[in-house]
Amino acid sequence: MINLATAYNNGPVAMNTVVRRERVSKKYMEQIVYRLMSAGLVKSVRGPKGGYVLTRSPEKVRLIDLYNILEGPLVLVPCLAESKSCTLIKTCSAREMWNSMQVKIETMMKKNTLKSLAKGNRK
Repeated sequence: MINLATAYNNGPVAMNTVVRRERVSKKYMEQIVYRLMSAGLVKSVRGPKGGYVLTRSPEKVRLIDLYNILEGPLVLVPCLAESKSCTLIKTCSAREMWNSMQVKIETMMKKNTLKSLAKGNRK
């Protein structure tokens, strides 16, 4: 996504370019792109100069939305998602700490966008 953000309004980015820059396998990147396309954040452009582009500007793509698309809901420990997962929920001293950390992480991810993430990643 950083590659697409830095290329926003400059045309599509080829899959091979992203794979080379990110040092991941093409198969893995295809899985990521499929999820992003299914969510409507990325679209493909066909042709000799084709590739992938963002469907909205990087400043409108929150990091929390990307995380939810690629990883699912942010849950640091199971008891935060489902209280029935732990029998110690009422007496657990660690749950409050985990919850506080999760809220802080979510808040940060809601405030920051793909644009803010891509600022320092110019290639």
